[in-house]
Amino acid sequence: MSAIAVAEPGARTGGGRTPSGFDRVWRVVRLHYANRMNAIIVPINITAFIVAVYLIVQGIIVFATRDNADSGQGLSPGLVYFLPYQIVFAVQAMNLTFGYALGLSSTRRDFSLGTWLMFLIQSAAFSIAFTLLSYAEEWTGGWGLHAAIFHSAIYGTGGFGQRLLTFFGGIVLFQCIGSVFGAVFVRWRTTGMYVLGGALVLLLLGTIALITFTESWGAVGRWFVAVGPAGFAAWLLVPAAVFAVIGHLALRRATPKS
Repeated sequence: MSAIAVAEPGARTGGGRTPSGFDRVWRVVRLHYANRMNAIIVPINITAFIVAVYLIVQGIIVFATRDNADSGQGLSPGLVYFLPYQIVFAVQAMNLTFGYALGLSSTRRDFSLGTWLMFLIQSAAFSIAFTLLSYAEEWTGGWGLHAAIFHSAIYGTGGFGQRLLTFFGGIVLFQCIGSVFGAVFVRWRTTGMYVLGGALVLLLLGTIALITFTESWGAVGRWFVAVGPAGFAAWLLVPAAVFAVIGHLALRRATPKS
């Protein structure tokens, strides 16, 4: 990681040009990708392992039922396990690079913007990959095993844009949730994580209780049907933006040793 140079704000580049704000932000992006194991290799390996295990199990089921098993289009196992890892990835990305970036004179603002830009790049890259895999899965009849790993109703089975948006919305939301936990850990360490985790659990339970006591589950179901997978994915960008702002505010006074 020492090969990545994050210049001091105001320092001139080799060509005598003062680095722009985007240059400083982009250096933070490069800093994150210096750890290719955490940013690229581990997410790919996790996805590949999940797919391999699912196909093995599906192959056993197909053999046992004499090729009559059809998993349909339910909950995609590939993304069910991939999405929670994005929280872990975001926490690690912020915790492992925050102190190093500040030590190289990157500002907290540059680090925050660069980190969220990296999250957007990650989300876009994996969304494109999963969208292409959903088509490959569809064309091969579920990899010849009636499997539904990427081609799932919960993520949309429409055109390219709809599939891409549904994948992107889910991935970027989980990364932004993880970024809040990462920012809180950087600033308040373990105590902050406990408090934030407890607050989110209470918020979730409170929301469920409110919907239940007002007998609004029917309205919620009708809303999901009305907006569809793509509309729901678009709405996910709203809480993602809220989490991104919260994480940015938490980092404003954070120190590497806090």
